[in-house]
Amino acid sequence: MSKILIKSSKHADEAILRKTEFVLTQEKQVVIHFTFKCKPGMAFRIWKTTYLITKRGNKIPLIFWSGISLYPKWTRLNHVGKYQFTLIFNGLPNECRVFSLVEEINEPGGFLVNKLIRNEEDVYQIIL
Repeated sequence: MSKILIKSSKHADEAILRKTEFVLTQEKQVVIHFTFKCKPGMAFRIWKTTYLITKRGNKIPLIFWSGISLYPKWTRLNHVGKYQFTLIFNGLPNECRVFSLVEEINEPGGFLVNKLIRNEEDVYQIIL
């Protein structure tokens, strides 16, 4: 996570600047990079009902995706090799040490990755 520096000006209240800097540096996100082997004709997508779920049952929502389509659209592949996409979620609670990635859908084939061990960067690589 990069820190955003706020420089004071003659017109800015120092207390507001300190509070704003604290809020901006405390924002957390979880980034999950997926890599998998692909072949022509494969198609996949992600549903907005994809969450990180803590041991306590807290659902952390998906906020951004790259390299994959959101339901109902499909991402269709036309090559052999590796394919990568990225999902970004809101931050996990500070006390969370283990979590799962769950795509809650009403059809077979949703993502499920259990027992992800939290790391300091909150950036993960999942190879399928």
